[in-house]
Amino acid sequence: MFPRRKKKREVKKALQDQNLQKALEKASSHHFKKFNTTKDEIPWEEYKEKAIAIREECVKRLPQLIQKFTEEATKAGAHVYKSSTPEEALSTIEKIARQKKAKLIVKSKSMVSEEIQLNSFFEKKGYKIIETDLGEWIIQLAKEKPSHITAPALHKTKEEIAELLSRHLGKNVPPEPKEIVKLAREEMRKHYMEADIGISGANLAVAESGTLVIISNEGNARLVTSLPPVHIALVTTEKFVETLEQATTLIKALILASSGLKLTSYVSFITGPSRTTDIEKELVIGVHGPKELHIIILDNGRLKLSQDKDLDKILYCLKCGGCLLVCPIFLSVGGHVYGGPVYSGGIGILLTSVIDSFKDSSSLFDFCADCKKCEKFCPVGIPIGDLILKLKSKKGPKLWERTLSSFFRKKSLSESTTKVFSILQKPWKKNGHLKIFPFFWAKGKSFPAINLKKSRPSEEKRGEKIYLFQGCMVKFFFPEIRESALASLSHFGFNTVSPDDQVCCGAPSLHLGHKKDVQKLAKKNLASFEKENPDYILTVCPTGNSLLKKLYPELEPESSRWTKRIFDFTEFMVKKELFPETKSTPNKEKVFYHYPCHYLNSLGLKDEPKKMLRALALIPTEEEEPFTCCGFCGVFSLKNPEISANLWEKKKQKILKSEASLIATDCPGCLFQLKANLKTEKQPFKIFHTAELFAKVLERFSKKESKSSSLPLF
Repeated sequence: MFPRRKKKREVKKALQDQNLQKALEKASSHHFKKFNTTKDEIPWEEYKEKAIAIREECVKRLPQLIQKFTEEATKAGAHVYKSSTPEEALSTIEKIARQKKAKLIVKSKSMVSEEIQLNSFFEKKGYKIIETDLGEWIIQLAKEKPSHITAPALHKTKEEIAELLSRHLGKNVPPEPKEIVKLAREEMRKHYMEADIGISGANLAVAESGTLVIISNEGNARLVTSLPPVHIALVTTEKFVETLEQATTLIKALILASSGLKLTSYVSFITGPSRTTDIEKELVIGVHGPKELHIIILDNGRLKLSQDKDLDKILYCLKCGGCLLVCPIFLSVGGHVYGGPVYSGGIGILLTSVIDSFKDSSSLFDFCADCKKCEKFCPVGIPIGDLILKLKSKKGPKLWERTLSSFFRKKSLSESTTKVFSILQKPWKKNGHLKIFPFFWAKGKSFPAINLKKSRPSEEKRGEKIYLFQGCMVKFFFPEIRESALASLSHFGFNTVSPDDQVCCGAPSLHLGHKKDVQKLAKKNLASFEKENPDYILTVCPTGNSLLKKLYPELEPESSRWTKRIFDFTEFMVKKELFPETKSTPNKEKVFYHYPCHYLNSLGLKDEPKKMLRALALIPTEEEEPFTCCGFCGVFSLKNPEISANLWEKKKQKILKSEASLIATDCPGCLFQLKANLKTEKQPFKIFHTAELFAKVLERFSKKESKSSSLPLF
């Protein structure tokens, strides 16, 4: 209970921190522009496909690759040590430092060193240890932890950095990046030459040659690994690949995802200590570079994880940090709040469950909104949201979560409960909304009222049979979406059904950590499909579509027979080119289209809504990319109302900027959020699911006398 309260306070503080919000916005904006520009110049999807295949192959063979690397690195003159725990790794490093009588240690950026708390360990032992990466140096001076995997000081503005350095150096430092960098260069130079040991991490380790791969932009990594007489490299067990060719492919994917560049300034391949054979071809170790190279391979739970077929994809991570800069939660509260004690964001939650403790990481699961943005972006295809849900299921639901899940699982309970609430809401109901809602987090909202309108019986037709899967939001709040979809499909000659025996898709139970309930619901829905035996199954909710198409086959293998028959309503109508005849309309109204996260990132539907809206004699307008989450996020918004409100505020600003009064979306959950929040705005908004717009246009233009009307459509 208390850790949760502490986290809530941290969230509130982060949301109110204007410097943090400014820093996160600038960082994500710069990264997005650079990434998108470069992505269009290279075969990015091809890079990803190859990178995923390499990680899949190598993670399965880690013990063999590590053994081969050890043999080859030893042949090249390196000393290789294997450590199961952080304590073993620290003990080995300290032993080397004592043997060399080291006093000053310089470090290049290494998240592994953060994982084993290297700095604090050595400082307590009396060693002077200096971070040379600009971001790491800044947070070392600030006595903070990294807030991002590749950009440790991402949470700080240039003004905050300048103030920090001014205090530390005792002189005025202007808040200009060029001046700050110049000062850091001057300050660090002496340390490289004076250091007894240089410590680095490694991005990859190549088994066939015993080679370390280190990627950097600043040049400090090369100085740290070249100037001191001893180089110690920390490598974790998941970073091993077999060949240099594999390493090169992963380097390309990692660099673009991390920095938006085709290649960083420096990519170092280090094989053993420095050497020469320039004098009579006799090998001499230690020339301009280190005389000794010590490689410490840290496991810390990774090899065990590599044998877990459900969770081994966590180890695919290249530590690029790009997923964080597309994550709406990270961009709301930053990496000190969202993520584990070492690694930030959703991937940080996963890594924490491996390297720290499952019990400690379980309190973080609820902070993932499962919007799939990170999954779509990830250069090695890690299904971060899905893996967090698997861990949440492994943890199991709390009592209140189990109780709420049973509401969705038991059809009779959910229907009777909503009937009672539909009666109780009447005193506060006006124009389909509740005028008053007695909870503090509902301030400024006007929630759509429960609407239990029953489906009209469909006419039996000879056309292809379509099963409309409605979902809970449609069933209990927006039955007009169901009726619109059924009417439109029937108009085009389809035999439509939306049976009463269909139940919740299981999304709420899945996000509540009750996977057993999801499986029970899946069986009921699959039985309904079998009974009706439709030609197509259409959904009007992207989350439901994703579960039916992707999760159900995992839970019930026989459901895969339906996969190719499942379509989103808009996707289906566009694919079949089933549109109303609207060519004669003189007026075309502008419509703001809101992309639901799952619609865009899980189903990959981006062009279909625009094609649909244009066919409906509308002019679709989009917000500037990256598209903003509306903050509904199902169960997430119940558990994290403050973050949800922050996400909504960003969305609202984009809607207001568009100056459109007509809004469309393809998700009932997003529709609920839009209606709840925009109802209280001074400007009157007309908000519809795309299926509703389709039915309205179809009804109007199917009447001959309306075709020449010059009045607006809505």
